[in-house]
Amino acid sequence: MIRFLFLSFVLLIFNSCDFNKSHSEKGAWLGGEIINPNSNHIILSKNEKIIDTINLDKNNRFLYYIDNVEKGLYNFIHHEYQMVYLEPGDSLMLRLNTIEFDESLAFTGKGADRNNFLINMFIHNELENQRMRPFYQLPVEDFLVKLDSMKDLRLNNLEKFIKRVKPCEAFHKIAMANITYDYYDKKEIYPYAHFGRNQVSNAQLPDGYYDFRKNLDYNNKELQSYYTYYRFMQRHFDFLSFESYKNEFPYNSDSFIHISNKLNKIDSLVSLTNLKNSLLKTSIRRYIINSKNPDEEKAALELYFKLSTDQSHKDEIRHISEASLKLMPGNTLPQLRFLDYNDNRHTFSSLIKRPSIIFFWSIHSLNHLKEVHSKVDELKLKYPEFDFIGFNTNDDIKTWKQTLNRYGFNKNFEFRFEETESAMEHLVINSINKVMIIDSDSKIIDNYTNLFSVKFEEQLLGILNQ
Repeated sequence: MIRFLFLSFVLLIFNSCDFNKSHSEKGAWLGGEIINPNSNHIILSKNEKIIDTINLDKNNRFLYYIDNVEKGLYNFIHHEYQMVYLEPGDSLMLRLNTIEFDESLAFTGKGADRNNFLINMFIHNELENQRMRPFYQLPVEDFLVKLDSMKDLRLNNLEKFIKRVKPCEAFHKIAMANITYDYYDKKEIYPYAHFGRNQVSNAQLPDGYYDFRKNLDYNNKELQSYYTYYRFMQRHFDFLSFESYKNEFPYNSDSFIHISNKLNKIDSLVSLTNLKNSLLKTSIRRYIINSKNPDEEKAALELYFKLSTDQSHKDEIRHISEASLKLMPGNTLPQLRFLDYNDNRHTFSSLIKRPSIIFFWSIHSLNHLKEVHSKVDELKLKYPEFDFIGFNTNDDIKTWKQTLNRYGFNKNFEFRFEETESAMEHLVINSINKVMIIDSDSKIIDNYTNLFSVKFEEQLLGILNQ
């Protein structure tokens, strides 16, 4: 029934007076329907430049015409990022449910075959990456055989698609890049996953293991905002950075020596301005969020400002750093206001009476909210000396309360922010995996840790033994 209604919607639009031949054949249509929208619009961009903000109508649908389409990848953003591939003359319709964003995304209309192929490749990549752990433990020769086999399977699927659909060369290159850079990414990861970050500097690898690095394109304009390529670039520069100091220190992506080397490596190898600025921003942002040393953070920030040429990026990073510096260990939590299930107002000073673990969760990450609460229940039994306090990061009060009731979460320790966006900025919450450890006086012990880290319980025991 849902598919029928959506198809009817597509046909209605494509036969409407708005969808006519008066537009240039150099343009393309993009439209669709968002189920369970998180806002009333989507943002369309290409290579870090916003094309337009497109409003949803009362039925959560949209239709947009793009003049003079440049053949290639575009970003659309609705709470999360995803890609669409567009060519002149396309009339592409998408449908997605924000609760299962990537898995629900489907396309119809002209250009749908190409985009459904790409989204299926993306989902396949993500599922495969989740299952890689046992393969990374194989001896290197066996790992390479397995990796080549996985790559060959993808190449065969692409070859079948090419024969059936006969897409243009530009699409073929993007699909090949997806396969190639995901393959490179796994080769980069293997030494660290297999030998461990403390022993990777002594890893014994076959001659020519890193020969693939000779073929890297650090300035690919068509791929610069493509997730597979961009993720590889971030990871690759992390490992290049480590090679600059591996004879002195173990691998530590949160260290000042690491971030300074990484920023300089990006600056020396990437000349494509938008890509360079984006890689620099992502790298320094991650460092700042994890930083526990204010002097080193300020030094890293100074280097970043020297290398980046994007003023809007600099303003964003400066704003994040100002908030981050206020959250350094030893500082007191900001006095934000939040509400309990019965809409009573609280602050951290009024709530926290003993050492506490603050964790975050979102309605839109179902697996995480289940896993984090299950882990909290386990830790409560082991460490009754701590309070575990959950904060929801959504503005949807009704669904938050329904979720608490549905899963039976302890309402005495569940809260929502009165002003969510402001609170997330003050607490520098860029990921719901963030966890903070606070003492009984609301002072910060650890400003960024992870409940699922193997070292987390060591932290708790260390606090108890002080």
